[in-house]
Amino acid sequence: MFLSCASKNEAGKNDPIYRAAVIDRFVDDQNLMEEVLGFNKKIIAAKYIQKLMVGRVAVNMTEIDSFYNEHKTEFKRKDDEVLVLVFKKLNKNTAIKIKTTLDRNALDSEKASEIISKNKPERAVFKRRNLKEGLSKRLFGVKKSNSLIIQQDDGFTVFYILEKFNKGTLKDLVFVSDEIQAKLLAIKNHQLKEKIIDSLGVEYAKP
Repeated sequence: MFLSCASKNEAGKNDPIYRAAVIDRFVDDQNLMEEVLGFNKKIIAAKYIQKLMVGRVAVNMTEIDSFYNEHKTEFKRKDDEVLVLVFKKLNKNTAIKIKTTLDRNALDSEKASEIISKNKPERAVFKRRNLKEGLSKRLFGVKKSNSLIIQQDDGFTVFYILEKFNKGTLKDLVFVSDEIQAKLLAIKNHQLKEKIIDSLGVEYAKP
């Protein structure tokens, strides 16, 4: 029998539905046990393949750069985008101070750098179609290197416009490198998995 009586009772302690199945002797059904055993074998096999794959797949910058250059048409913007720094959950005075400092000083100036270091803004890209009409008009209406303040339920938010991009323009590699890396890792992982399965199939095939 796949499960001993003790293991059945132990498993059922924390699961009333399983405990009911044990009491009703549903788990004694041989066909069910064979199905469970087959399922467990698949889990073990999958986990074993994962173990064999650990540390064997990597993607370097040369591969990312090569993929980018060969598939540039895939990285054209499908909507207008704006790249911003977002300062969240501010009181009114802090929001005004941040906006004033950023609007009057270059981003790499000492004053701006101090503001950024102290308030730790998030860097974000917004697509026009994903924004409410009012916010969209304000964000895309502000010139580059300028900012705007919006009042929200949790305080004031300052948006500083780093760059704006038109629909159809090509995304720079810096914006898509993570996406490319993930895609290449997925491809390599699939290839390695198939290779391991084939290799184990040959080595441990039944005579």
